Amino acid sequence: MEKARSLNPFSMESIDLEELYQQPQQGRIMVNDDVVLVIGGHIQHTRFLEEGKIYQIVEPRLVLAIKGNADICVNLQDCHLEKGSVMLLPSDTILEAKAISTDARVVAVVFREGMDIPEETILSASPEECDRILRMVYLTWDIMQLKPYRRKTIQHLLQSVVSDVLYIKDIEEKNVIHSHTARAHELFIQFKRLVHRNCTREHSIPFYAEQMHVTPHHLSATIKKASGQSVMYWINRATVQEAKILLKTNGAMGYEIAYRLNFPSASAFSKFFKRETGLTPRMYQERAGR
Repeated sequence: MEKARSLNPFSMESIDLEELYQQPQQGRIMVNDDVVLVIGGHIQHTRFLEEGKIYQIVEPRLVLAIKGNADICVNLQDCHLEKGSVMLLPSDTILEAKAISTDARVVAVVFREGMDIPEETILSASPEECDRILRMVYLTWDIMQLKPYRRKTIQHLLQSVVSDVLYIKDIEEKNVIHSHTARAHELFIQFKRLVHRNCTREHSIPFYAEQMHVTPHHLSATIKKASGQSVMYWINRATVQEAKILLKTNGAMGYEIAYRLNFPSASAFSKFFKRETGLTPRMYQERAGR
């Protein structure tokens, strides 16, 4: 039986800062009552974050990967981090480091006072976005060294860093939604073309789903989302249109149209046509011929 693993608090209060300052591989570190800044921190040499252990974050924090990669689990969600990955983690986040490359380095901002982060955010920032976040962190670093200490300025800068990451997240989510919407519309257009080409022979959802390389469920959900109507609505609409053309222009009999539109019998076609139009094929022919 696998031995149960304990939950380790991941807090700055449990870290020997003097020892940390003496480790050059940890990068540049600055600490005060409001924030801890780590620039270029080497994860592999951090004693308080070890592979295989499970941690519960005490202070909210922001982590930006600037080199290497890592596989971690955040609140039961597996994540792969690489250069440009950004994590915004609230208090009580459960974190497990599964694998960390030997060259993994990060910029970390640990908020010790007054920063409310509602939920975890994990995203991939563009080089331009990473550069902007880094500039804000470096500016915070510089201002932290000024005398007298400018606490309000630091607090506003830290809030700006968090707000910028949340803005990136918002844009990313909107792009995903837009991408999904555009894809749904594209699929809908493709579907209608297929229906108009094949409605005289094929009336089933699985046929069109197979032609479009999607599942019937996915096709149904996408068409409903894109058009507000079901897949069968569009198939039946195209079939009725073809039937009306044949009834109006050729004067074809019901059994002939049933055969051309791939219905099993004239009776089946007649029932379908009446259900969709409220008229029998003969009634429609009579009205169309007036």
